Amino acid sequence: MLGRTLTNPRTWALLGAAVLVAAAANCTGNLGSSLGDNAPCDGVFADVCGQSCTITEDCPAGLFCNGGSCYAECTQDGGQCGSGQTCSSNGRCTSLGDGGAGGESGLTIAATGVGGGSTTGGQGGSCGSVEVSFAPQTPTVVLLIDQSGSMTDDFNNQGSRWNVVYDALMDPMNGVVKQLEGQVRFGLALYTYASGPTCPQLVEVTPPALNNHATIDTTYSPETPSANTPTGDSISAITPALAAFNEPGPKLIILATDGEPDRCEDPDGHDQISRDEATDAAAAAYVQGIETVIIAVGNQVSQQHQQDMANAGSGRPVPAAANCDAIMDPVNCAPTYEPTTKQALIDAFNDIINGQRTCVFSLDGEVIPGKECDGTV
Repeated sequence: MLGRTLTNPRTWALLGAAVLVAAAANCTGNLGSSLGDNAPCDGVFADVCGQSCTITEDCPAGLFCNGGSCYAECTQDGGQCGSGQTCSSNGRCTSLGDGGAGGESGLTIAATGVGGGSTTGGQGGSCGSVEVSFAPQTPTVVLLIDQSGSMTDDFNNQGSRWNVVYDALMDPMNGVVKQLEGQVRFGLALYTYASGPTCPQLVEVTPPALNNHATIDTTYSPETPSANTPTGDSISAITPALAAFNEPGPKLIILATDGEPDRCEDPDGHDQISRDEATDAAAAAYVQGIETVIIAVGNQVSQQHQQDMANAGSGRPVPAAANCDAIMDPVNCAPTYEPTTKQALIDAFNDIINGQRTCVFSLDGEVIPGKECDGTV
């Protein structure tokens, strides 16, 4: 049984390429070693063998694609194949009784779509077949919302930052949580710190659960912003429970904040120590299987800190390159989000969450030994 995860359901068609690459891994350089002077590529096909190809259909009739070049082991009346074998229409020696068109066998996969049903490939005789089944995976998302006093500031003349974030998430008609609560396990953590022995001060809805809009709203709606922004401490505080959460599917923290972080040890320390503490916490969560994505809901989060947090939360290098916002380098620069309208904020949440709504497929079958190059997808 083979398993593979698609990080975005729209990319399910990559199944074919992945399986074909795996099947072709043993195809190069292992053919024709015992054909001697009767090898077709030294005779009747001498002028076409070696042409570049990607699949067998790229080759002239009677040849197949072998490691990027057209090749033939045999001709149908040439007697090159051994006892109990026959020459297929594309120049391969195949065992009698392998089935399939023209006596060929291998791996055929037909996929009709994501998340629904299964299909079986291979036709006739004992041709190799694979059943492909798709099973949706449910992501677990903790919404980590900055509850510091600056969240009362204006969000581009659309209301306070606090209210715009709340509405984008919790609106009973088109809020992100309401729209996706049946497909995503949502949890909540509002974070701040004023004074006292407990830091960070968290208001939580835990554990994350499906259909959690009403429960989250009961906790979230009466809260108001005040005090400070211990971002790194808060990520570290919620990580253990999320890491231990024993449900299948990806885990994600979405951090919505409007400013540079401080820390419990220095509530006014908006400095490099606090920034490093936040990126270190995001990196530590990533090691435990939790991705962190930052959404800047105010202009007080520097572009460099946004990028460092995005990189740390996705396992990319920190500090990030200073020009990540100007270059297309997905290997070293994670996406950042700095919406300036409520709709753009909703779109950012949806984009992040939908990127985590995976499909897993299982391949119930195997490639017949010696037939790796006959497979089609």
